[in-house]
Amino acid sequence: MNSLRSISRKIDAMLVMIIAGLVLSLALAWNYYQSRRMTYVEKETLAASLLAHGLPSEAASVINEMIQRQPVSNNSLKLRRVLSEVYMNELNDFEKALSELVFIKNFAPDSEIASGSEEAIRYCLNRLGRVYDVERRRLLEAGENPVENTVNAASVVRFGNRHAISIDQVRQKLAQMQGRAINKELIEAVVNGMTQELLLARAAERENIKRDSDFIEQVRRYEKNLAINNYLQKKVLTDGSLTEEKQRELMTSEIGRLARLEEMHIDSDLIAKELLGQTATSSPAPAPSQH
Repeated sequence: MNSLRSISRKIDAMLVMIIAGLVLSLALAWNYYQSRRMTYVEKETLAASLLAHGLPSEAASVINEMIQRQPVSNNSLKLRRVLSEVYMNELNDFEKALSELVFIKNFAPDSEIASGSEEAIRYCLNRLGRVYDVERRRLLEAGENPVENTVNAASVVRFGNRHAISIDQVRQKLAQMQGRAINKELIEAVVNGMTQELLLARAAERENIKRDSDFIEQVRRYEKNLAINNYLQKKVLTDGSLTEEKQRELMTSEIGRLARLEEMHIDSDLIAKELLGQTATSSPAPAPSQH
C-alpha cells in the first residue's frame, strides 16, 4: 500500500514538473515573440518612413500586414483608404486600389472614410478601361437609369443605348454658319466636330477634371474675363466700327470714371516700401473727390 502511494506521489510530481515546464516554455516563447514583434505604432512609423523614402511597394506591404490583424476595424478602414491612394498614385495598380475602395464602400458606406470613394472608384474603373462602368456610375449619381434606352429616330450620334447628339442640335450648329452653303461635306464636318468635342468632354468628366483645383481656378479666371468683355461690349464699345485707338480711349475714360465713383486710391508709398525696398519721399496724393 505504501509503495502504491509512493509511486502515485512520484507520478503527480512528474506531472507537475511537466506542466511547469510547458508553462515556462510557453512564457519564454511568448516573450521572445513579443520582443521580435513590431508594435502597431512602430509599423505605422515604418510605413510612413518607407513612403517618405520613395519605397511605396514596401510601404504597401507593411500597411497590408497591419490591415490583416483586424480587417474591418475603424483603423484598418482608414489604412485601406491610405493603401488605395498608394496603389493609385504611387504604384499605378488600379485593380488593387479598386478592391480596397470597394471594400470601404461596402463596409462603411456612410462613414467619413468613404467620403469621395465613389469618385476614386470611377477613376480606377476609367484607368482600367472600363468606360461603360464609369458612365453607368455617372448616370446613377445623376439619378438616371443606365439601362434605359434614350435613343430615338432623331439621334444622329449615340453611345450604346444613350442619346448623344440630336438632329436639332446639328441644325442649330449649321444655322450659326451663316453664308455657308449646306452640303454633305459641311454636315459631315459639323457632326465630326461635335462628336469629337463630346467624346473629349465625356473623357474629362470620367477623369473628374471639373473637380481639379487648377481647372476650377482657370474657369474662374475665364468667367471673370468673359464678364469684363461682355460689360465692355454692352456698355462701352457699343459701336462695332470703332478703331483700336478709339477703343483704347473709351476704355481709359471708362476706367477713370469707375475709379472716381469708387474713390479708388493707390498707395505709392506702400508699393515703394514693400515691393521696391525704397523709402518714400512724397506723401500719398489725396483721394479724388466724388461729385
